[in-house]
Amino acid sequence: MTLTFFTALMAAQAVQTTPQSAADEPIDHEIVVTRERLRRIRISPGVKIRDGVVTPGTCKVKRSSGDAAIDALACDAVALCSTRPTPSRSLFNTCVMGEAETSIRTLLAERRARSNGMEGSQ
Repeated sequence: MTLTFFTALMAAQAVQTTPQSAADEPIDHEIVVTRERLRRIRISPGVKIRDGVVTPGTCKVKRSSGDAAIDALACDAVALCSTRPTPSRSLFNTCVMGEAETSIRTLLAERRARSNGMEGSQ
């Protein structure tokens, strides 16, 4: 099974506040780039689920997002969800998407904070 992150992970959009009018808000380059990276990534979680028990395997990135940190976060989410009882593949996938979304939001916020700190120091 291969997970595609784009459909469930629009974490990049969540970093941005909801604009009052799309025409009033400039497009954030980081969000556009991250969205494109999430479209590309494909992972094979390598887990088996039987009777609600998840047997961890080796998560493999089948197609990279182009951002090693995002790729690693996807497999980290698989590892985390592998430690939880999960009655179905669908619920496992939901767990992975949720954990990855949280991690990617954090990553983007940290990158934005670093970027803003660098701009302010010049």
